[in-house]
Amino acid sequence: MANLFLKFRVYFMYIKAMKIQNFKSFKGALPWFEFTTGINYIVGNNNAGKTTIFKALEFLIHGGNKSEVLCNSCENNEDVMVEVLIDDVSESQEASLKKYNKYINNGELRLKRSSKEETIEQNGKNVTLTIRKIQIWNETKQQYENPTGFDTAIRKLIDISPIYADMHNEDYQDFGTTKITGKIVRAVTQNFQKSDDYLTLKENYQRVFGKEGIQRYLDDTETLLSNLITDQFGNSKVNFSFEFPEVNSLLKQGQINVTENNSTTSLAEKGNGLQRALALALIQVYADMNAKDDNSPYFIDEPEIYLHPLAQDKLLNSFKKLASEGNQIFITTHSPYIIRHFNSKKDSLIIIKMNKNCQKDIQYQNELLFSNPSIGEISYVAFGVPTVDFHQRLFTKIYIHWVMNRDTEVKATIPNFEEEYLKRLTYISSNHPFIERYVNTINPSKKKSVENGGWVPEENHTLPYIIRNEIDHPEVLEQGKNTWNEENLRQSIEDMLQIIKNENIQ
Repeated sequence: MANLFLKFRVYFMYIKAMKIQNFKSFKGALPWFEFTTGINYIVGNNNAGKTTIFKALEFLIHGGNKSEVLCNSCENNEDVMVEVLIDDVSESQEASLKKYNKYINNGELRLKRSSKEETIEQNGKNVTLTIRKIQIWNETKQQYENPTGFDTAIRKLIDISPIYADMHNEDYQDFGTTKITGKIVRAVTQNFQKSDDYLTLKENYQRVFGKEGIQRYLDDTETLLSNLITDQFGNSKVNFSFEFPEVNSLLKQGQINVTENNSTTSLAEKGNGLQRALALALIQVYADMNAKDDNSPYFIDEPEIYLHPLAQDKLLNSFKKLASEGNQIFITTHSPYIIRHFNSKKDSLIIIKMNKNCQKDIQYQNELLFSNPSIGEISYVAFGVPTVDFHQRLFTKIYIHWVMNRDTEVKATIPNFEEEYLKRLTYISSNHPFIERYVNTINPSKKKSVENGGWVPEENHTLPYIIRNEIDHPEVLEQGKNTWNEENLRQSIEDMLQIIKNENIQ
């Protein structure tokens, strides 16, 4: 299995896999999802469940609202569960984390949130595990537990803040410490806290809100409250205090404004296109800042929305930079311009689709035909869209296999051996057992006649050969038009996939 980077303060955790059971549209227990330390591309049709992977991780870390429907297609008594396996976890020496070191087993942590209630013995007491608690696996006792304070600790350690396709405008300008905007502002303003201007601000604040300022007006109120408390509860003194706020608290009050045509308004008042473009631009800026001390994961739902192809390319280049610095990237997408950046050596491809029984099928790149799958193959497997690119790769794969692996004992006796095998993929009339059934369902292909110098019908061509020939040799087309349509292309691809399956072509 591959890995997923998450931040564990200065220590790093890698999510190795995630398991989902009866969550949202995922009915039943699914096999483990596997992730990589590069970019994870998650593709599939609308409503296939791509975004559910993000939602499941959020549910594990942050929990779910009571009114939330956790499973869209389950009975009331079916258990909902999300489980995550994290690998390569270093034991922490920080006081707030050290007490959880005993749960690290050979560098692994297992976390779970489940609707199934279970009572266990923990530290000499009976403890009931519910959906409100994050559970952690105790390898020694072979059980899940919920140690005191663990929920709060894990939320601080794991930062999951997806950028969803349907985010509200306020989400795009959140200056919180875990949000991308807040991270950028803090990264570029660290030195400001040491500046004379900042120190002067702090002194002025203390003067204005201290004894010389606002507290002078509260003296009588403090005395009145103190007397009342003393009369009713004993000798006590009350006073108001206005401490200088932390920088993070000040920064959270910020907002983003946009100026267009000499008019400045809040980003919240702009259209969805500009809001989303800014959110993705923030990621690119953060990538260019080279913030290597932060290895938080990024979850981006359909980044292609509102972006033209060249902008999508630039965005993916920023994602690649973040990934190279240790940041895990998750992307759900329908865009071929996004998918074409997939690198089978570094990245992960997860294809989610519905099978004939309306159940989820999950496929990975190592389950596809080609070790470096093309956009055409991904489009066909994920979306059912037949492409010329995939058709030609299949044709070549079958042809090369037959040339290199079939009838080697007669290779030397047959002149022009490669051409002979090309005919086996070309003509129904050959004796090849897997070709005979593929009858030409469209107009016969054309073959040049030496006698009259023109093109005449040639019978018994296979569908794959006709389409391949017309793609590679457009000069054979009559009036410049293909004799095949998209449905023929789909059938030809299915025919060749069947040949590959029957002959176990690797």
